[in-house]
Amino acid sequence: MTIRTSLRKIRRTLTGYTPLVEVSISKENLLHNLRTYQKRYPDLQFAPVLKSNAYGHDLGTIARLLDHEKIAFFVVDSYYEARRLRRANVRSRILVMGYVRPEDIAKSKLPNVDFGITDLEQLRALTELVKHPVRIHFKLDTGMRRLGIPESHVSFAEDLIKDQPLLELVGIASHFADADGEDETFTRAQVDVWQAVAKELLLAFPSIEYRHIAATKGVRFNDATGTNVARLGIGLYGFDTSPSAEAPLRPILELRTLIASVREIQAGESVGYNATYTADHAMKIATVPVGYYEGIDRRLSSKGAMLVEGVVCPIVGRVSMNMASIDVTHVPDVAPGDTVVAVSRNPSDANSVSNIVRTVSTPEYAETEYVILTHFAPHLERVVE
Repeated sequence: MTIRTSLRKIRRTLTGYTPLVEVSISKENLLHNLRTYQKRYPDLQFAPVLKSNAYGHDLGTIARLLDHEKIAFFVVDSYYEARRLRRANVRSRILVMGYVRPEDIAKSKLPNVDFGITDLEQLRALTELVKHPVRIHFKLDTGMRRLGIPESHVSFAEDLIKDQPLLELVGIASHFADADGEDETFTRAQVDVWQAVAKELLLAFPSIEYRHIAATKGVRFNDATGTNVARLGIGLYGFDTSPSAEAPLRPILELRTLIASVREIQAGESVGYNATYTADHAMKIATVPVGYYEGIDRRLSSKGAMLVEGVVCPIVGRVSMNMASIDVTHVPDVAPGDTVVAVSRNPSDANSVSNIVRTVSTPEYAETEYVILTHFAPHLERVVE
């Protein structure tokens, strides 16, 4: 039992309050996923990606679980996230990959934090503002066309860094735009740009420690890129979204709640907002205190399912803001207080994240695990198991 778990139990005892909804995080599955990649690619260091509240799993929880693991650094998107990690007493090195105002980089006193340089004007301003040593990663735009310095501006950026001795270039980075595509043409073109510029930068800056372009989906291109770090995002949380999908990963998140009420309805009676579901036979309907605010996608209305005592219970009617209704007709002795698995970490269950993705996707729009995961409400208590 961890100190955090013990404190949570003490708090529940003292307050007499147990949350109606909790997000379970499997430490075993999390470490399994990290070590799966470490074993498969022994020549690479891995940098867990913790942006967007650790893909909905909880920034502090995941960071604390990995803080003493063998990693290159944690990756976050914002300076805000880096500050949160330091306030949570997380000690590992952090790389802020998203845009940060030059003045915030210049005045930052956060220890052991590197900053991605994502724009030439950002770099120019930073060279004028910086007053103490700052470690930076040079982000190259190899084809994504979002953030990063384009190849045509690399020489000018090199000169700016060389002329400011307080800037220490410790990393080169980029990002694949289509690493999960079946056609590798675009990715191979990005690799060509990367190879040319990385070679130039490595010659100009012997201080460079880290070279990283691949996230989970692009790690298979490692041999071609000559990198020594891969940023591990969606794979860390149990989903291999690459075309081959070969890694034996385990989802780590499960959303649990309970039955708030059970009622019997007759044929012809409707359930929920706008009477979108009408029973065609006598049924038992249970109300559960989770809705789209908690992360149950509204598109699961009359399409999704939850689990009660291992029985698949279809969602009936509209998923509302904080409630949903499920058909518990076939659950023996069902009663208020019974545990409900609203989202399962078992990939084969009807309400696993991957099956939710399949349920809500359409021919016009293919949903992703990223979107479903990041919608689980940050206020819900995370329980490490």
